[in-house]
Amino acid sequence: MNTSPQQEQESHNTASERSLLMLLTQFIPLSLTDVAMTLGDPLQTAALSRLDFPQETLAGVGVVKGVAVFLESPIIMILHASNALGGNIASRRALWQFTIIAGLSLSGIFLLLTWEPLYNWLLLKVFGVSPFIAARGRTAFLLMFLWPFVIAWRRLFQGLLIRARKSVAVGWASVARLTWVIVALAVGVSLGSDGAFLAGVTMMGAIIIEAVLVTWFCSRLNITSILDQQIHENTKKLPKTFPGVTLYYLPLASTMLLIWGARAILLSFVARSFDGSLALAVWPAAWGLVLSIANGTRMVQQVVISSYEETSKRTLATFVILVGLSFTSIPFFLGFTSQGFSLLRQFFGDNPSLIAAALPVIQLLSCLPLLLALQNTFQGLLIHSTQNWFINFATLVATALTLIVSGTLIFTEHSGAISAAYGMIAGIVGEILVLMFVFKRK
Repeated sequence: MNTSPQQEQESHNTASERSLLMLLTQFIPLSLTDVAMTLGDPLQTAALSRLDFPQETLAGVGVVKGVAVFLESPIIMILHASNALGGNIASRRALWQFTIIAGLSLSGIFLLLTWEPLYNWLLLKVFGVSPFIAARGRTAFLLMFLWPFVIAWRRLFQGLLIRARKSVAVGWASVARLTWVIVALAVGVSLGSDGAFLAGVTMMGAIIIEAVLVTWFCSRLNITSILDQQIHENTKKLPKTFPGVTLYYLPLASTMLLIWGARAILLSFVARSFDGSLALAVWPAAWGLVLSIANGTRMVQQVVISSYEETSKRTLATFVILVGLSFTSIPFFLGFTSQGFSLLRQFFGDNPSLIAAALPVIQLLSCLPLLLALQNTFQGLLIHSTQNWFINFATLVATALTLIVSGTLIFTEHSGAISAAYGMIAGIVGEILVLMFVFKRK
């Protein structure tokens, strides 16, 4: 039976309106993946707060983790590239080659920095921490030299699973990762382990377990066959050679370098604030806590990339706002209610100085989940339309705003952690405005 164009349009609109449930069904296991990943930081903070030298260990591990993530940053967007390119055989093979080479190269640089003279120069001169804080972080740093390679491998296979709409497998791998973190930290605290050693073993063990599991799921579910059978549009635009993938990925890599380079510089600013030692302990802990909540919105980007053409704008906007506000309610509860304050006391091991310094930071960052949902939405829209360099430009604006605002406050004698929070919010807001402007003009 023939249908009129109007009937076809009404049918399409009905399907689009029903797609909100489909978006949430795809998003929830992916969100749990990111939450499980970032819950490691607040759980680790809670554990280290209960071991010897809590303030110094938190500061040392916080700086070391910042360096590790900076070295990891060029390959963070492998997940997005794998999602976008995974449907084409040639593109997938080229991305595989790129992933291996990039991961090994970055781990080689990490290994070089474990050499004690270089490590001391980095921590003492560049970041300006005290010798004792640097010494507390060295053990974790030594254990983490394979961090970039394992992260690159894991994110490649995660992207393939997402592209094949097998998000549940990604979620199960994250559950295993979180289980390891909980068990390792519980055992370490009960045994009174060295905090830096416990942090290094916990972090490396977590990503290795997750990488092995997503690789196994891809093999078990025969993901490449599923992807090869799918029908994909606009494959002519996709890079299909190693040089092509490198050029395609360059703006994504530089975007992450800007983000995490700025956060590493921000740590060096915090270390030089008037309350440097305390701020170095509080900022990574408070930021890690709120970010573990806000990162539950990051997979909005993957849903946008894979579902934009099949979803109405109204449904997509409803989805993004719903996700953003849902996660924002959590830090608001922690920062502005008496029950939330009680939870924070437990989180920081009932340490009065850490609690007093962290509370205003958490209050300032309470809007972060909604902002992150909006940021990832517009990034996903631009990645979908292969406008990657505009993302890079927006990140450059965010980086500049973050460092200018936080640096100005710190060097005018404001608290290091509070200054960092103001800087991060200013940067993200600026980035969202740029991304919105570019998308509307596209």
